[in-house]
Amino acid sequence: MKVDLPMDILRACGSCNYCRDFCPMYREIGSELDSPGGKLRALRAYAEKMYSKPPQELLDKLFCADCRRCENICPAGVPVTSYWHDAKATLLKTGGTRSEGLEKVLDWLQKEGTPFVGYEAEERTLWAEDLELPAESNTAIFSGCMGSYWYPDQPEMVVDMMRKLKIKVGYIPSEVCCGLMNYWAGDDTGFESIIRKNYEMFKKAGVDHIITGCGGCYGTLAEHYPHVIKNFDIQIHHTVEVLADMVENGVLTFKGLEGRYTFHDSCHLGRALGIYDAPREIIAAIPDLEFVEMQNNREDSNCCGGFVTVVDPDLSESIGKKRVQEALETGADGLITTCVSCYKNLSYCARGTDLEVIQLDELILNLAQSSLVEE
Repeated sequence: MKVDLPMDILRACGSCNYCRDFCPMYREIGSELDSPGGKLRALRAYAEKMYSKPPQELLDKLFCADCRRCENICPAGVPVTSYWHDAKATLLKTGGTRSEGLEKVLDWLQKEGTPFVGYEAEERTLWAEDLELPAESNTAIFSGCMGSYWYPDQPEMVVDMMRKLKIKVGYIPSEVCCGLMNYWAGDDTGFESIIRKNYEMFKKAGVDHIITGCGGCYGTLAEHYPHVIKNFDIQIHHTVEVLADMVENGVLTFKGLEGRYTFHDSCHLGRALGIYDAPREIIAAIPDLEFVEMQNNREDSNCCGGFVTVVDPDLSESIGKKRVQEALETGADGLITTCVSCYKNLSYCARGTDLEVIQLDELILNLAQSSLVEE
């Protein structure tokens, strides 16, 4: 059976190897098959010459950090990240297999609606039990798996902030994972099933606006759901967009906070969706706070390594520690992030240092003041 991989994309790679020096996987491992160009060349050779079961090593190497740094700097404009997904899905259909661990994750996701093995569906709503959130609302909070199970303070902070600003929000308890893990794993069938299940749930509850504090969920909902649902009619917002708009309009102001802080651009909000200014506008509006940029910022931001945890925790930690070191070199007291996944890995990698890793929602919650805020 011939492998159906778009050759125009594979041939677009000019083998300049410019992407190698920017790839967090290659910089840590140093193997050519861990560089984006090396993977593209290997895929091209396989697609042109081989018709049997794909090499397992090649498929395994496609499960990378998904950071899009290579795509951002590629002189030929190769859509690397989306191509990794397409290639994984194709190789899996032609005889490739996922790791036992990843298959276990996907099986659990199908059963319990979360990739976090051991956590059950009924535990998902525990964070919201005492918040008296309506199950039907025009605007709903999407807590995501990280917020629901590991960091319940995160969606609680979003609810608290929305209430302070008198924005009425609800929460749909039948929410399941956004599907990012299915997409990353090349599980197109599972991904489409989750999208349709969530969309049906949203529409039944009367939702036309979704607010989430998770960068991964935001990127998946905003970028991928419209590709599956024809005429997708729900507006997706990250909390940072909502708050930045209020800062710009003078609705939201802050009490002062002394200290020196830097900011980490997450891959999902930054390179994937181009949200760079909004968090900086919020930070700039906090009186007395000294803001410093890391050497690599905005579209050139280095990945924190968070997503790599799924396949190689040690590699994830190595990547994350380098990002923490960048923050320390600025002399900052704190490192701010808008992504709960980045927060998880950077917090872990910053242990033993004096650097405080903090989510932007948490930073501003107690500093917020405006005519709308109820003291």
